[in-house]
Amino acid sequence: MIVKIFINPINYTLERWYQKDEGEYLIGVDKGAYHALKNGLDLDLVLGDFDSVNEQEYAYIRKHAKKLDTFKARKDYTDSDLALQEAMKLNPQKVLVYGGVGRRLDHTYGNILFLQKGPIEFITDHQKMQALNPGTHQIDNPFDYISFFAIDDVKALSLKGFSFELENYDLSVGDPLCISNQGSGEVSFEEGCLLVIAAND
Repeated sequence: MIVKIFINPINYTLERWYQKDEGEYLIGVDKGAYHALKNGLDLDLVLGDFDSVNEQEYAYIRKHAKKLDTFKARKDYTDSDLALQEAMKLNPQKVLVYGGVGRRLDHTYGNILFLQKGPIEFITDHQKMQALNPGTHQIDNPFDYISFFAIDDVKALSLKGFSFELENYDLSVGDPLCISNQGSGEVSFEEGCLLVIAAND
């Protein structure tokens, strides 16, 4: 199963990135839910504190949501976290999150931390980010740049096919060596957790 989550900010073009998959489960969060519903998506779950929508938008959400979970604005978890908790209950093969990377650096960093919870990807019109576990991965990068950072110390990192290749390099947390690469290719490593951020200027 693929879970797809639509959140703020609305800096993604659904016509470009969203493609319907058989058996998908769709979650809308706050303004992201309104945006998805207005674009004709049939959301399975809508949740949030709804502090980013006005009364008319909230009324539209209430009318069209299959299931609606409302939370107080003062709470221990962000709306994104609540949505990802629901997604991971479904034991998905992949979670695609549209939005979640914007001007709020604190929220962006929090969402980067969520990548360690499972097979989660965040995507906007300007960037895509995911975390990789040890093994070999084929990366098809549609953006101008691609960077690699160690979330946990990465052992024997190899990059093949990219503009800057690398062979059996130990990439430690805080080492910026692998920033601003380009192209697509193969990524492999033996230990650790690797953050991958593809982006345009």
